[in-house]
Amino acid sequence: MFTRRKQLVLLGLLLTVMTLWACGTDRDDERPLVVTTTTYVGDLVRQIGGPYIEVITLIGPGIDPHDYQPRQSDTKWLLDADLVVINGLNLEERFGEVLRNLDSRSLLVLGDHVKTEQLLFEAPNVPDPHIWFDPAIWMALAPVVRDALIAIDPANQAAYTARTLQYQRDIEVFVHYAMQQVETVPSSRRILVTAHDAFAYFGRAFGFEVYAVQGISTSGEASIVDIENLARLLAELDIPALFVETTVPEATIQAVVEAAAALNHTVVVGGTLYSDSAGVIASGTDTYLRAYRHNITTIIQALQSHD
Repeated sequence: MFTRRKQLVLLGLLLTVMTLWACGTDRDDERPLVVTTTTYVGDLVRQIGGPYIEVITLIGPGIDPHDYQPRQSDTKWLLDADLVVINGLNLEERFGEVLRNLDSRSLLVLGDHVKTEQLLFEAPNVPDPHIWFDPAIWMALAPVVRDALIAIDPANQAAYTARTLQYQRDIEVFVHYAMQQVETVPSSRRILVTAHDAFAYFGRAFGFEVYAVQGISTSGEASIVDIENLARLLAELDIPALFVETTVPEATIQAVVEAAAALNHTVVVGGTLYSDSAGVIASGTDTYLRAYRHNITTIIQALQSHD
């Protein structure tokens, strides 16, 4: 017969087992599990891994990674993953505590594999994390992902290698297209104004001056002074259009439009850009290259129509 003490011990063991079971994820898929943070990182991994891996992306389309707070379910996925891939460079600002609990061998931080001379900095020791907007950087990170996948799934090394080469060619084709489109806009009109400073790498890659209401992070709010200073710049440079972003509230840009109007300068919203997140599948902008092509088309059309 069980004594009261034995019953309590058994109950404790049962609760422990149930807790450990609950912390796991229920998977029937036997492929390697790769968990990624953002939609762009997730797409990069999918392009290289193809059908040979399962990819889970924690921060969905339209969600700002700067402010995203990891959920309990995210922690479960991260702990179960064979490989975790993040952007790094403090983009996923609130993931610090969760990531510290991971085995460093199962964590790939893309930003750690970008050469210092390729990075842009908002301030000393404050790198700009929006590295995907430099196609040359993104192309160079493809082999980094390839090697990480081979490490957890060596049987498919040939497939990962072939898919990496194909994806790099796809990026090269896109860059050629984008350069052709940019050339249709006079150099004096190549000025991009957005809600937050996510497009500096784009500016460097394609020869645009880039301005924004907020800095590289959206964690804080734009001040009245920031809005007024940008409106004054729009008037001084006679900039005709600015752009909203899918991950930043439109109110900030509308405030700039109104502030510019108070200075007797008319500026319109030229369209919506994908900055920190790609779009949903139905939008046709659910991959890195599709979202980037949308951005190029939107920017060029807006600047051409107001030339």
